[in-house]
Amino acid sequence: MVTVDAVADLRASANVPYRIAQPLPSGAFGIFGPSVPLGSPAYAAADARAISPTLVPPADPIPGWRVSGSLWPAQRFIARIPKRWNGRLVVAGTPAQRSEFANDLIWSDPLVARGYAYVCGNKSQGDGHLIVSGRERLEVGGVTMPRFLLPDGSGISFWQHAPGSTLKRWMRDFFLITDVAREIIEDVHHRAPEAVYAVGLSNGGCQVRYALEYSTAYAGGIAWNAVLWSKDHNLLSHLPQAVEAMEHGNLRLVERLGFPPDVIAREGGDSLYARNFRVYWRLTAWLHAMLFDPEASIAYGDVRSPDPAEAWNERIGSWRIERAPEISERIGAYAHTGNIHGKLIDVASQYDHLIPPQMHFEPYGRLVTAAGKSASYRGRVIAGAQHVDAWSEDPNYPALRPGHPDALEAFNELVRWVEG
Repeated sequence: MVTVDAVADLRASANVPYRIAQPLPSGAFGIFGPSVPLGSPAYAAADARAISPTLVPPADPIPGWRVSGSLWPAQRFIARIPKRWNGRLVVAGTPAQRSEFANDLIWSDPLVARGYAYVCGNKSQGDGHLIVSGRERLEVGGVTMPRFLLPDGSGISFWQHAPGSTLKRWMRDFFLITDVAREIIEDVHHRAPEAVYAVGLSNGGCQVRYALEYSTAYAGGIAWNAVLWSKDHNLLSHLPQAVEAMEHGNLRLVERLGFPPDVIAREGGDSLYARNFRVYWRLTAWLHAMLFDPEASIAYGDVRSPDPAEAWNERIGSWRIERAPEISERIGAYAHTGNIHGKLIDVASQYDHLIPPQMHFEPYGRLVTAAGKSASYRGRVIAGAQHVDAWSEDPNYPALRPGHPDALEAFNELVRWVEG
């Protein structure tokens, strides 16, 4: 089902309610709390602000066509096509397990204001993740999802663990929303896009790399703090070890693993190692390990019970990618190749403690070189930036600075590079 509406304003601040993937379990709510309900414009706004809270919308309304829809269960997308269209389409990859609105401030608003058409999907991951409490559970396709248990007894459940929710589905989503957006642009503007660009942050940047490797439809792309998936370099080759090192108070080992140096808060706050450990590392390691592990994976159909995955909650620091050959084989089936067919600018952050440049940026550059595509590739490291700007803008870390201005400038450079 796809809806096309002519609207007076395409800015993110003019978002309207959207359809959630399925009814929520009793008492369940999204990650921003029960006062910000899933499906509301407030949730869409919060999802965008969580990445870069200080960005503001363009000053003036942007008239055009707002397109929303779902191509299959658990899939959603949002497209915005300005009336004053410049003839280009931007397809955005979605970070983490966030919604199709996560990129609204960093990509949609600034680019739609400049005349670009824009589309973004949710990687076919329903409503991303839910907080469930008590006896309630998230069920997807009749299967109960595992929980990452929290100290208060509640838990976080992810659509990414649902049956069939593999990385292959991410790319199917990306390619199909590109096709749908092109068709609707031709309907409303009576001509096809002159150029299609791909942009993305984190696992959205992973989608950009895949798009340029497996399709010739994209003239160029920006991969910002992109996750690398290969047998040798991936999230699971370093995060569990970092978790274990932090559990033993061994901060020096974290840096020896290849993480950027720690950054200490100015007053009364965490070091960035401690903050990442608490907010990102344990949860992210568990989420992806339980996706691939043949003893716990519902996504791959190995089990239909959440119990094996939940048993790893407290001991994910001891989990290792080498524990079963199927894990590397599954990652290898979707491994990045570096064989890009369009121009790519890779942008990494100096102090990215979730997707360290030494493990995700530098090895990808080597893959591009090995594939003989160096002439189509440029790499940039943003000095002082973190994985997301919400942390770079924290005054307790004066050594950090936002990466978004550099990512936007990289997009400008990409367009000049592609279009001369």
